[in-house]
Amino acid sequence: MQTLVLSCTRVLKFAELDCDWMDSTVVVVVLDVCSRAIVKNPDLLPSTPLWHLLVDDFWGTPLRHSGSHKSYRPLCVLTFRLNYLLSGLDPFSYHLTNVLLHAAATAVYVLTVRKAVVDCRADVLLMSGLLFAVHPVHAEAVAGVVGRADVLACLFFLLAVHLYIDYCNVRHRLVPATLNGCGPAARSTRWFYFAGFAFCTCASMLSKEHGITVVAVCLVYDLFIHQRLRPNDLLALHKVCHSLSPPQKKTDPC
Repeated sequence: MQTLVLSCTRVLKFAELDCDWMDSTVVVVVLDVCSRAIVKNPDLLPSTPLWHLLVDDFWGTPLRHSGSHKSYRPLCVLTFRLNYLLSGLDPFSYHLTNVLLHAAATAVYVLTVRKAVVDCRADVLLMSGLLFAVHPVHAEAVAGVVGRADVLACLFFLLAVHLYIDYCNVRHRLVPATLNGCGPAARSTRWFYFAGFAFCTCASMLSKEHGITVVAVCLVYDLFIHQRLRPNDLLALHKVCHSLSPPQKKTDPC
């Protein structure tokens, strides 16, 4: 199934490989964005030290500079730099990388849905994967080279969710208990998944700022889907916390 979804993704996105820096919509603003982020970005040049990626913004301007956009995406800029080392400023390799990253994100999406949704039917899984692959909302991010920040952040976002689901499953798996009540194998595997989740969360943030929202998504999954917490439980918890809090002393207005 994943092979079919990936094949459809590559076929439908193949036409974008012949686009120039302006993607499929000829807009002067898009050309200027690509020019600033890639063509005129000094951080792509091999002569620029790698550590500059950690102190410059997405456009190659130092973060301390007053004219900096403050967009901190060093991982995305690093992929642009690798493209520059391989093919210079040839747009084909940049577009090809975007398509491959989108195909990888689609594959991870299918795997994540299959793991998160219990007893998910194969036809529903296939349809959701195809819709994710060809949905128009992804067109600008995949076709536009600078949209790689969104594609890369999405890939690591989905990987983080996938690993957190594994972490939740291992955390509640029944294993032979030791003296402290936890099996050693499950404990080490659990923290392996959590470390992977933390790594992918950081990678998503370093690709684009909104990658931090994966923490909230995983928290909601853990509480309301995995542990099946109900709104009434939250209300009861709030009442308990309120009862345990010390009473506030009323002050005399006079």
